[in-house]
Amino acid sequence: MIAVSIHTRVLEQMIQHAGRTYPRECCGLLSGLGDAIDGARQTSNQSRNSKQFSVPPEQLFAFFKELRQKGRRHLGIYHSHPRSESLPSALDESEFHYPEVSYWIVSLKEDEPEVGCFRWHRGGFEKIAFEVIPNSGRTRQGVK
Repeated sequence: MIAVSIHTRVLEQMIQHAGRTYPRECCGLLSGLGDAIDGARQTSNQSRNSKQFSVPPEQLFAFFKELRQKGRRHLGIYHSHPRSESLPSALDESEFHYPEVSYWIVSLKEDEPEVGCFRWHRGGFEKIAFEVIPNSGRTRQGVK
């Protein structure tokens, strides 16, 4: 069963954002009009530590204000792991505050980026499948 749908261009934007901020972690917020993720807001990482991320409060506020104005929904959070796998760290778990949305990690550890998608379940992250909606509007499955 597919748990999350995301548009190709949004997935590509996340991967490109991770590449531009390397070797630091990138971060961003995901949205949609319905259940499919069709929007990404790239945010700044205010953390000085290269192995963690923190979205500035004023950028969170602006994101949620825009969602209300446009009738959109907050559907996810993403960040990158420049040198480790696309699995949540202990720090990711301890600082997660939005259990109703999907959590995405772009790993740049290997030559080819790997994207993992997770949901909060019973006090921890659970990896879930996701479906990519190509720019044509049709769906495809089987993405890592």
